[in-house]
Amino acid sequence: MSIAARFRVEYPAFALDVDLELPGRGVTAIFGPSGCGKTTLLRCVAGLARSPGGRLTVGGETWQGDGIFLPTHKRPLGYVFQEANLFPHLTVRRNLDYGRSRVPAPDRRVNFDHAVALLGIGHLLERLPDS
Repeated sequence: MSIAARFRVEYPAFALDVDLELPGRGVTAIFGPSGCGKTTLLRCVAGLARSPGGRLTVGGETWQGDGIFLPTHKRPLGYVFQEANLFPHLTVRRNLDYGRSRVPAPDRRVNFDHAVALLGIGHLLERLPDS
């Protein structure tokens, strides 16, 4: 299994131009100075940013390319944001449900209601992140 990516994303003061192949197992580190494109690359892999003409294949399955764009919520991966981010179109409850759905049922060690009570966020569950 491998991960192959080809992305070109242009911003006014920056352009990401990457063509890489990574092993599908183990740990891969992406490092470099601030502003070099690390986060942009990860956002493209996660499907949070689009690269026109870009291509991403994971284990032989195309996630982006040739008219294909697999949405973020259908990509079997985890992403830890630098800042705390929630999906803006989902309520707090649905954001939490999204995260829980990514963990196989036998591995869910914390009860949803218990976690909500522990965090004291019950009154926020039906709100959107911007409110």
